[in-house]
Amino acid sequence: MDTVVLFLLYSLGILAISMVGAYLPRMRTLSDRQIHLLVAFSAGIFIGLLFMLLLPEALEECEHGGIDTHYAMYTILAGFLLIMAVETWLKHRHMSGCSCECGSDTHSHKITSFSSFVGLSIHAACDGLALAATFLAGGEIALLTTVGMCIHKFVVLFSLSSMMLVTDIPKRRSMRYLLAFGLITPVSGLVFFGLLSGISDLDGMTGLPLAFAAGTFMYVALCDMLPEAFHRK
Repeated sequence: MDTVVLFLLYSLGILAISMVGAYLPRMRTLSDRQIHLLVAFSAGIFIGLLFMLLLPEALEECEHGGIDTHYAMYTILAGFLLIMAVETWLKHRHMSGCSCECGSDTHSHKITSFSSFVGLSIHAACDGLALAATFLAGGEIALLTTVGMCIHKFVVLFSLSSMMLVTDIPKRRSMRYLLAFGLITPVSGLVFFGLLSGISDLDGMTGLPLAFAAGTFMYVALCDMLPEAFHRK
């Protein structure tokens, strides 16, 4: 099958699963335990993908391209710090915009405010870069990334959709917002895929994008999804 067609199918799969997550709160309510099981399963996929495939593949690609290992590690750190900065900004926006008093034990899922849309969009665009980089690396890493991304996006869209149900945003408009948000990762993935595929013939040029993707995966898996998976009310 043509590489571009296969990538399009993977992207459509992510979008479809994302929209299922967006529609589900309008049809039924998942229990807290079910949501945490989904997050735990997705976290396991991300962690296994990170340490068993993504990091080794990124370092190997950089080595083949003559890129110093230090630059690969700096790129991994850059990906990690970017997502951390976005998450910190999201939390700051939520705390500064919340007029209610909340106890230290009060827990809310990561998607808590519609005003966080811009930060979440940056995060989603980084997911698109990760998808494109891992797909160009070839092999089973692309399929596993897609599976992990599908579950991750399902949980994100489910949480965002649930939050919008308690706002004064009309349901049709909120679904348009959710569709636009769900499109960010596939569309940005296609853009990055087009950009990276133009230089993919150069040996090792996918190493740094893979390293950046590894950094974003590292933060999402270890600092976001894993703590959420083990949280209990």
